Parts: sequence; C-alpha cells; structure tokens
Amino acid sequence: MRPALDVRTSLAVLLAVLCTIAAPGCTEKLKTGKVKGKVTFKGQPVTEGSVTFLNLTEGGTAGADLKSDGTFDCGEVVAGEYVVVVNPPMVMVDTDPGKTPPSPEEKNMPNIPRKFRAQGSTTLKAKVEMGGNHDFTFDMKP
Repeated sequence: MRPALDVRTSLAVLLAVLCTIAAPGCTEKLKTGKVKGKVTFKGQPVTEGSVTFLNLTEGGTAGADLKSDGTFDCGEVVAGEYVVVVNPPMVMVDTDPGKTPPSPEEKNMPNIPRKFRAQGSTTLKAKVEMGGNHDFTFDMKP
C-alpha cells in the first residue's frame, strides 16, 4: 500500500511542477487590436455577406457578418498582416424539388466581385497592430 501512495505523490508533484513551468506561456495575453470597418462596392455599402481576415503567415482568422449599412465589427483580433475576403451569404436552393434536399449556395450578389471572395485573388489587405482601434474601409472595384 505504501508504494502506491508514493507514486501518487510523485505524480502530483510532477504535475504541479509542469503546470508551474507551462503557466506563464498559457496565461500570456495575446497582442490584439479592436477591428471594425465598412465594406463598399463602388462607394455603396454592401448590405449582406461576411468579411474574413486571414493571417497567411502565422495562421488564424477573424470575421464578422456585414450589417445593413455595410459595417462590421470583428472585436479583438490578434495583431498581424491579413488578407481580407468578402463573401455573399449562403441560401438554401432546391435544385431538384422532391428528389433531393435543398443545398447551400452563394446568394447572387453582383456587388461582391469574384476576385474578392478568395484568398488567392483578393487585393484587400489589413495590418492589425497591438492596442487601439482599427477602422478599415474596403471599397471593392471590379
């Protein structure tokens, strides 16, 4: 019986030491900035869809839905360089009524040109720095 207690005690001490060593890295606050903005097409607000910030070097994303005035609010975003994509909302379409279930498809949105919908073709970029508020305006042009 005595050896089992010693093993448990040893494991508890080891676990406590590991937690103490790992804790500083785990509790370190990420460097972030508040991100909000507006998406327009030829100067007019894009009233539906979403905006996504993609950090291609360090990984990570942030995003938000567009409001009826074209604005968005991503909240706190990890500092870094981002490419930005804008996507239309998804709608359920019944292409073969009664035979197959409806499937999601992008809503037809001519005010979101195709090149802004993919990370490989978008020209929208954003640099988020630590602290403060970042207010981006993305005006898409064909």
